[in-house]
Amino acid sequence: MNERTKETIEPEEGLPPEAQATESPGSILRTVDRILRWLSSLQVGIALMLILIAAAIVGTLIPQHTMEDFERFYAQLTPAERALYGHLGVFDVYHSWWFTTAVMLFALNLVLCSIDRLPATLQYVRHPKVSATPEFARSQPFYVVLRTTRSAAEVLEHLHRLFAQYGWRPRSTVTSSVTTVFGERGAWSRWNFFLVHTSILVILGAAFVSARWGYEGTMVLSPGAHATALTLPGSRWRGLPERSLPLPFTVRCEALRAALKNPRGPLIPQNVINWYTDIVIEDGAIRRRASVAVNRPFDYRGYRFFQSGTGRSGDASRITLAIRAEDGPERLISLAKNQTASVPGLGQIRFVRFTGDFRATGSLASRPDRYENPAAELELVTVSGEKHTLWVFDERVTERLRAGASRMTPPESYIPGYRLVLKDFDKVSFEHILQVRYDPGVTTLYVGFALLTLSLLLVFFSSHERVWAVLEPEGSRLLVHVGAHASRNEDRLRGRLQAFVRDAQGTIAEGAPDPSPTQ
Repeated sequence: MNERTKETIEPEEGLPPEAQATESPGSILRTVDRILRWLSSLQVGIALMLILIAAAIVGTLIPQHTMEDFERFYAQLTPAERALYGHLGVFDVYHSWWFTTAVMLFALNLVLCSIDRLPATLQYVRHPKVSATPEFARSQPFYVVLRTTRSAAEVLEHLHRLFAQYGWRPRSTVTSSVTTVFGERGAWSRWNFFLVHTSILVILGAAFVSARWGYEGTMVLSPGAHATALTLPGSRWRGLPERSLPLPFTVRCEALRAALKNPRGPLIPQNVINWYTDIVIEDGAIRRRASVAVNRPFDYRGYRFFQSGTGRSGDASRITLAIRAEDGPERLISLAKNQTASVPGLGQIRFVRFTGDFRATGSLASRPDRYENPAAELELVTVSGEKHTLWVFDERVTERLRAGASRMTPPESYIPGYRLVLKDFDKVSFEHILQVRYDPGVTTLYVGFALLTLSLLLVFFSSHERVWAVLEPEGSRLLVHVGAHASRNEDRLRGRLQAFVRDAQGTIAEGAPDPSPTQ
């Protein structure tokens, strides 16, 4: 070894040991490549999927800190259990660092897997194997050989016609020894896995956006009330109090309704068919009406409104009044809460409020689920312009008032020349509670699930079929080696190939085809 060679291989003097031990760029690239290959492996993808499934199970079985029953569950835990669960993030699974990491790694796994499969897919689609040999045809899952004395040109003509008839776009190639007719169908199905991966990525992305920037709160509505903010629940685990969050629009309550099995029965869940909250969304110049009911939510701008609960009972959404004039017949009118009606000869009447238990003092002390002394407050503007506020009662209480047997002393109860009696009313609570969930990724999530459904249907019901017909001279005859392969749905290809062989036997072959164990 000469001195010049020694100078090129010996470490350079004066450099620190760390610089001499630095890995080469090629070694670093190989390490990165090994890591990426591991991340793109099927085993890692399955493991991450199992982690996400386990997280969903944990989030279902263990109450999350935003749920109503979390406080009761949290109070039953020991201090050690609270510390352990809090450290593991099981009180808020979908916002925990390990769940977020698993979602991101799973998305990375899908992207890397798609990149790995891209070259092979492009090879299948852009550069199919159009030239084959008899040995290659015999190695295919489906194989049969035909014999004929027809000329090669005549056989090629018939094969092209048959291939086109069965949807295999024919292409011919000629080598020194054999001629090949190649046909394929459904090459686009090689891209199905990209569609599946894309739909899963869309679902994961939408779910991540919803979990990261979505929230859920409540609003209490009564007829005529406006809501411009949500009440977000507090968290004892995180030490957060209840707080208010403004809405980008206004929710106005028009009416509350309840469909009862027995209209005369009490306002209890056993007697209620459904609760209804009629609202109007006021968003600038936009006015959007909706009726929110149990199991019938309403969506607007990423916000979903659910019927969550009811407040105090004892109210009425609509009343029926009997107006009895001293010198005329009785008239019946129906009034919804805050609605005004015109009564000829009397004036304008508006239904202001209702109580199911009007007390002797005039207070509105309503008892839950009971309508002992129902009364409705009305505002009346007579034809002469006089304004009155009065309470009307049912027939029983009205008769007691007329006879002076009642100790109740409400405001004006009578209008000169008229008697007003409460004939009927529709029972309802004083307020309804709506649960509002803001989910910015919900529309994209629906698109992702629709795309996933479509992609799975394409995966199960489509396949890439490839067929080779290799013409090999054998003395005065010609051998036609037919081999075929399908990416999936092999039974369908088997049936199509059998029909193809029968048609080919009737046009170009002599005698029965030679079967093969792979047929």
